[in-house]
Amino acid sequence: MKLLRNHRLLTTVMTLATVAVGTVIVLGATLGGWKLGLHTDDRAIIVKTALVIDTCILTAVAAFLALLAYRAATGLPSLDVAITFNFSFPNEPVFVAASGDDDEASSGEQRRIANFKQSLATVTLTNSSTYAAKNPGVRIELEGLGGLGEQQGWEQIVFVTTVGLTQIQWDGGTDSIVHGQWSRTLPSLDLGDVQELLPGATALVVTIVADGITPIVKRLPVRILSSDEYSVYTEDRARRFTLT
Repeated sequence: MKLLRNHRLLTTVMTLATVAVGTVIVLGATLGGWKLGLHTDDRAIIVKTALVIDTCILTAVAAFLALLAYRAATGLPSLDVAITFNFSFPNEPVFVAASGDDDEASSGEQRRIANFKQSLATVTLTNSSTYAAKNPGVRIELEGLGGLGEQQGWEQIVFVTTVGLTQIQWDGGTDSIVHGQWSRTLPSLDLGDVQELLPGATALVVTIVADGITPIVKRLPVRILSSDEYSVYTEDRARRFTLT
């Protein structure tokens, strides 16, 4: 947005300056006796030359401003996504295991994410560039996790019979943009009752796309803790909040 404001200001200043310079040249040739470097006293020729010079200046400035406008309209966005679960930091999902799974947690067996407020997340797509992101999309893949339920507002991409839903996707569509230096809140997520399939190797793999950019891939490790481990984590989290 700042770039757009600067471009408008530059366009206004250069247009006014060009008109002023052209007017001075024409008036100088018409009334001021300027010869504009011509070896003639024919006032008609001098005035025509002044008009030609004025036209050339206007054309050159218009072409320059058009180039700036094209550049401002065709730059690439800079996208990032933040998935923030309740009681976790952005892009650092940490959960307590479902009641009764603590024994399994201690032995390294599969655990489930306890289904309460902690499993709910907001998803925010941010564009830090001044250029708008057109036709944005976000895909989330479960790595080492299974049992994801249907997510409202997200399309099911991959469903494995023995595992369940493993990939979901949100598409903004060709008529959708994320404005420059702006953000957009996507449909929420709920990982309640999701089960770890590969203890110690669980993550959310997030891919971000938009017209003109190379897909951006982020891997967010997922931690599922026993109740005792989660208590320690809660204390550490409180200290981090205090420090910030």
